[in-house]
Amino acid sequence: MNTQEAYQVFGLDHSASDAELKARWRKLVATWHPDRNPAADAVQRMQGINKAYQHIRLVRDGGMAPEPPPEGPSADPSADPEANDDGGPSGTTPRSPHVRKVRLSLDDACLGCTRTVRGHFNQTCRACHGGGQQILASSCPTCKGNGKIRKPVLFGWSWTEEPCAACDGDGRGRAPCDRCEGSGTETVSYRRRVRFPSGTRNGQVLSVPAARHGDLDVDLELHVEVEPHPLFTLDDDNLLRCDMPVNGYAWLTGSWVDVPTPDGLQHMRLNRDALAYRLAGKGFPLEPNGPRGDFVVRVTPSFPPLDDHQQALLDQLIEANTQLAQTDSKHPLADWSKRLAQFQRTRQAD
Repeated sequence: MNTQEAYQVFGLDHSASDAELKARWRKLVATWHPDRNPAADAVQRMQGINKAYQHIRLVRDGGMAPEPPPEGPSADPSADPEANDDGGPSGTTPRSPHVRKVRLSLDDACLGCTRTVRGHFNQTCRACHGGGQQILASSCPTCKGNGKIRKPVLFGWSWTEEPCAACDGDGRGRAPCDRCEGSGTETVSYRRRVRFPSGTRNGQVLSVPAARHGDLDVDLELHVEVEPHPLFTLDDDNLLRCDMPVNGYAWLTGSWVDVPTPDGLQHMRLNRDALAYRLAGKGFPLEPNGPRGDFVVRVTPSFPPLDDHQQALLDQLIEANTQLAQTDSKHPLADWSKRLAQFQRTRQAD
């Protein structure tokens, strides 16, 4: 059953409010409940109504709609999974998991973590099958078990009979369902400790096996959303990166700096010949519960503006280095000056 078919069962469209949907559902339940309707297809119609309601509720709550039941009529209301008192699957009808979203930090997704997942969802009451009432062993007090009541007409000169509204004409007493307090729905709460493996990806779906909550088995389907990190970036190829500014003079002198990693701060020595560094085994796992990849750190040297005195000192350093290149033929600048002069002579000759 798809969503459009589910709305057609109630004669509504997607714009119907929750109140309108529930009112229409209760009206159909009151009409087609097998305890009230002797029609041969009442059980099948009741199952279709409940499944359409479940489908729409799960879609509106952000969950995943259940698979349609196996085709073919059933003569037993207990074949409906919502009517199964033990909460387990009935026959071959699968039990749909409860779907919810779980957010993890990038650190937890990288290293793995254990979280307590709490929540609740509503479902059709399994005691009254959504009707909101329970049938009593006693007779209906309104019609005294006759199923009909007499009403005077023509100023009391004659009488007519009509079905008793209190018992829907079957003569049996009714009372609000104890389980759902007459609402037709019951709330199922759950609390589970779930282990998320290291290397959990954004968008990954984890299936949590069923566990008993009250008198119902609940299995979960968790959709993981990894939140953006303030310091790290995870590329599409699962390479974990960190872009950080460093003191330009510390970079020039090859000093040590503290680098943030998923494991905490780590000492790293700068190299004025490099702007990118790889820390082996400190990155994101290559696969869930697998070995960790490299952690790439890209640095941006930051130099403050110079005052006149600092600029003069820097000019002295430049001049001293230039003079050294003129006296030392092995100096890189000296070799570069020779090749540059040769290039210029060749251009002039052409």
